[in-house]
Amino acid sequence: MEEWMFMEIKTVSKVTAYITRLHNNKRQLLVFKEQGYEHLGLQVPGGTVEENEDLLSAVQREIHEEAGINDAANIILLGEYTYYLEKLKSNVKRYYFQMNAACPDQFTHIVQSNDEDNGWIYNYHWFDLDEKPTLFGYLGVHLDKVL
Repeated sequence: MEEWMFMEIKTVSKVTAYITRLHNNKRQLLVFKEQGYEHLGLQVPGGTVEENEDLLSAVQREIHEEAGINDAANIILLGEYTYYLEKLKSNVKRYYFQMNAACPDQFTHIVQSNDEDNGWIYNYHWFDLDEKPTLFGYLGVHLDKVL
């Protein structure tokens, strides 16, 4: 047998943030389009869990870096989902969190991180959940569990 057949596939942990609000009696989700990559569609904040970082700290760090939010409340874990990502040649175990945060109706944020996304520009707006937004990739896996 070939050696590659016995290689263990690593798993990368990621977090996804469903930031919600109730506005005019409608539950809304904070979404963004990445400037220059609008063709990817709607996205939500999230990213890779760093070494020795717990999931709650990771999701709080990601929403700070990617949206400038420091005051998220009522953070709950909705679920997880594991899939293989060819680009990384690894499994991704993604954890989905719901939380509330006060944000303007629309805003632009420049990502501030120590990672490849530093300097990327995200244009945020609120989207009515009853319109069933389609999120990029695996970001929307647990969207149906939002309270």
